[in-house]
Amino acid sequence: MKNLLTIAGLAVLAALATAVLGFVALEVLPCSWFGGASEGACGYGVTFAVMGASPFVFLVLMVLLCIGYARRQGKAAQKDA
Repeated sequence: MKNLLTIAGLAVLAALATAVLGFVALEVLPCSWFGGASEGACGYGVTFAVMGASPFVFLVLMVLLCIGYARRQGKAAQKDA
């Protein structure tokens, strides 16, 4: 049960990090990267780019967090043995 709760916590952390990265992308990246110079076109371009990239970013972050957690658990088990 503890591992399941830990994985759920890691999923929430990955989702939060994905949301923060999306917000930073919306605020920081230049409009020219998304094919629009006008404010409306830029906003839609960035929004759809972030929406498209978010599932991939979440998946990568979740895998990396789980790998890090598994490594820490392995090191802790070796210390106890």
